[in-house]
Amino acid sequence: MAAERQARDPGTASLELVFVAPMLLAVLMMIIAFGRFAQTESLVDQAARDGARAATAQNAKAEVGPLVQEIAEETTERTPESCSGSASARSSMTAGAYGLPDLADPTRVESVTVQVSCTLDLSDLFALPLRSVVVKRTFTSPLDRYRGYQ
Repeated sequence: MAAERQARDPGTASLELVFVAPMLLAVLMMIIAFGRFAQTESLVDQAARDGARAATAQNAKAEVGPLVQEIAEETTERTPESCSGSASARSSMTAGAYGLPDLADPTRVESVTVQVSCTLDLSDLFALPLRSVVVKRTFTSPLDRYRGYQ
């Protein structure tokens, strides 16, 4: 009986392959895209975190900006080329950052915030409608009140 069935349907396997192959290819491309995004997101998050923590270790406000940019560039070197080429970092701080602590307000906490962003290019994954994704991460780190700032 199985031999009769194979004789009647000689092209069903190839027809099934024609319908299933594009879907399998799209699923494979989605897996690759999610993997790239997850890796890039993790590295951009690490760059923001490392930049903010390094900024809190500085004693002068003027040293923060160039240091944050340098750390972001070093960390995003391990991301895909499109992201490492478009990576940017900016830092902001509260009004009293790197100044003497306000003794009248002992609960006030000064902080440094770093935002790192880059554009991840996914256009080489031809089966997906995604072309590029902007990945942004922000991290805020408090400054030690009793540290000697200049």
